[in-house]
Amino acid sequence: MAYEAVDSLQQTLLLILQRRDDHLITPPVKQQIISIHDKAVVLQFNLKRFPDKETIREVANTTEDIIQYLFFPQSLSDFGSIDPTVRLSDQLGKLAEELDSTVGYVVDCCKIKDVQIARALVDESLSDSPPILPLLKRKDVVVGFDEDMIQMRCRLIGHERLKVIPIVGMAGIGKSVLAKCIYHDPFIRFYFDIRAWVTISQDYSTSSILSQIRASVKDKVDGVGRESLKGFDAQCLDEVHKILRGRRYLIVMDDMWSAEAWDHIRWLFPETRNGSKIILTTRLMDVATYAATSRYIHMMHFLDDEQSWRLFQHKLFGDQDCPLELQTVGKKVVKGCGGLPLSIITVAGLLSGIPRTPNLWQQIEGNDGKLGSILSLSYEHLPPHLRKCFLYMAAFPQDYEIHASELIKLWVAEGFLECQNESKTIEVETEKCLEDLIKQSLVLVTSRKSDGKPKSCRLHCMVRDFCVRQAGNEKVLLSVMDYFPTPILRRHFLPQVLQNHPRISVSLHDLHLRDSTHNSCTTSIICIPQRGYRPKGSVENFSSLRVLHVLRRNDHSYWELGQVFELIYLTYLASSIPDSIVPPAIAKLQNLQTLIIYRFGVHLPVEIWRLRQLRHLIAFSFHPLLLPEGATLSLDNLQTLSMATDFVCSERMVDMIPNITKLGICYSEDKLGVCYHLDNLKHLLKLEKLKLDIHNSFVPCLSPVFPLSLKKLELSGGWISWSDMTIVGSLPNLQVLKLKKYACYGERWATNMGEFHMLIHLLIDESNLKCWTTEYNHFPRLQRLVLHRCPCLDGIPIDIADIRTLELIEIDDRNQSLLYSAKRIQKEQRENWGNDELKVMVKRS
Repeated sequence: MAYEAVDSLQQTLLLILQRRDDHLITPPVKQQIISIHDKAVVLQFNLKRFPDKETIREVANTTEDIIQYLFFPQSLSDFGSIDPTVRLSDQLGKLAEELDSTVGYVVDCCKIKDVQIARALVDESLSDSPPILPLLKRKDVVVGFDEDMIQMRCRLIGHERLKVIPIVGMAGIGKSVLAKCIYHDPFIRFYFDIRAWVTISQDYSTSSILSQIRASVKDKVDGVGRESLKGFDAQCLDEVHKILRGRRYLIVMDDMWSAEAWDHIRWLFPETRNGSKIILTTRLMDVATYAATSRYIHMMHFLDDEQSWRLFQHKLFGDQDCPLELQTVGKKVVKGCGGLPLSIITVAGLLSGIPRTPNLWQQIEGNDGKLGSILSLSYEHLPPHLRKCFLYMAAFPQDYEIHASELIKLWVAEGFLECQNESKTIEVETEKCLEDLIKQSLVLVTSRKSDGKPKSCRLHCMVRDFCVRQAGNEKVLLSVMDYFPTPILRRHFLPQVLQNHPRISVSLHDLHLRDSTHNSCTTSIICIPQRGYRPKGSVENFSSLRVLHVLRRNDHSYWELGQVFELIYLTYLASSIPDSIVPPAIAKLQNLQTLIIYRFGVHLPVEIWRLRQLRHLIAFSFHPLLLPEGATLSLDNLQTLSMATDFVCSERMVDMIPNITKLGICYSEDKLGVCYHLDNLKHLLKLEKLKLDIHNSFVPCLSPVFPLSLKKLELSGGWISWSDMTIVGSLPNLQVLKLKKYACYGERWATNMGEFHMLIHLLIDESNLKCWTTEYNHFPRLQRLVLHRCPCLDGIPIDIADIRTLELIEIDDRNQSLLYSAKRIQKEQRENWGNDELKVMVKRS
């Protein structure tokens, strides 16, 4: 059990380091935690050779108990008037010193191969190392990789099976730099008998790969191995296999671009079951998941402001501080790099060649240097349809969080893709385009939905700069505010832009001031509201317009609806409206496919049912929908209707929306006596996502009958008793279940065999549930369990520990019983199933 105790200590330390928003994790505290973690790694490494394993177990358990006590909220009160962070750092320092004596004793007792280690460290020549670019010289300080190094060390040491560990991130984020730091780490150099660095790139060849491996290992093999290498050439592929067999090796495969490249070389690396590892760096998530031997993929992160400034100062001033008169402009320049290490280093290089004055430094701001040429590689790697989708994202302002669902609808409206599979909608196929751009590390995910799909995304500022230039050059879309940064320039050039560019991104203010006497060939406008300015936009003389999208911001800018309803080619409209009533004239927009209204309490006219092409009808909330009198054709294309207030699901309503896939409904407390016919929901045979919300009520009388097609269900308010959850559990396709605001009433929930067999995500938020009884085979595919505001729940059922697919348990800090049971489940997953990937996240209330 000593190994498990040390491993548990390491996991506890990593969980503390992951608390990004914790004010206690100051730089001194963080450094102490890293120091303790490094000592735990040394203990774990020497464990097999140290005879008194019970001592190590006791030391690890005691250290973990002290750590947990120090970071427990109630213990902070013991510090009295002393600053908690100062006292915490002091306590951790003392703990590190005590642990240091134990580590020293263990190492002294395990002095095996000391002579060999010393000789290896002294005699090892630089010829076996990968070429070191100017970006990372040996004397350079590497900034921001402390936690990455800890996590990678844990992955590289202690597991006997051959593992492939991918490092993934966008261009310039430091994948290769991190790999080099690991490769040259003294502890790693000692641990592995053979290390080899291989640069793959797009134009790889098997002979080049073999040559690089040979160059790395030629001085590390015994006499037999050297004899084998004498006749080595590209045809003798099995020689590399022979050299690696029986030795613990580390191979770094840098800059891999395709799964095929991995297929060509993977067989060279024998499964020695002695702890050998392969590190693979790539921009492409598809390549990483294809090559990875476990669920773990190391995702790179951006530097924070402090780390960015440290890196900039070191590159430009060495050990000196930046002069005071340059710090203001310097920090502004560094902030513009967006935490991207390559961009910071490039800018520092540019500044090193010019006089150090604030005015000259300001001229460097926004210069991405060689990053543009690096991004071109990723761009050229894209197929044509993905290039258009990517360049279209130049429409969104810097740092704007893009709603994935709206982006996908925009791409569909622009006609960038054609549906290749009749069994899938065009929206489903377009979702894959966004996933592909994310996998190419060109688009950053800022949040994900419960089913794992992107919820929102953005472009890194440097990627966006490239995107804006390329989109303008290829006339995919022109970002007016980027090309013409001042109002005078925009007012002068806007008429010309509108005549030459079919798609533009422009401020509502600039459109308001334009000369509207000329017709425009523009077909798409992405409109950027300006804070504090709320004009009524005009689309006069935009007769060819097909897409009109106002970014979702809380300024309530709107269009002259009389003009909008004359745009007969319009397929996409997203905007606020001047008041809650939509005029009947909307029926003129016979080509409209998407209507998004940023407003609550929208009154739609009965004429809305004449829009036969409509696919998505969305508002913050609609008043009850009125059905037309007499015979009317149904909206066969309608897929999304959300949020509909006091929705009456009559048989005729079901007939009017037969192909609906996403439905959001809310009910107000003052109208609960009405019959809403929710038993007819079962007739919506294509419905996949359903959200039901009762405001401030406890209503067991509304009894929906759910369709078997349902994949995602969200309930808020008192809908069902825990004892009746079998109704939900029996849905054969249900993957996501969210129960919010006391959606289920009662105190006990006992699941049954055969229920929830497809469920991957379960959320319970705000519940009086006290006792939950289940077995592992009642949730055989569960990946994410989220429990918030469940103060009465006595714990997570221990049988959850036997669900092999489990990836995440997220709880809040209100219930210590949940925290204890979550940690116990994490430990059992590690011990019983070898699942090191299960994360326990504690959300601060």
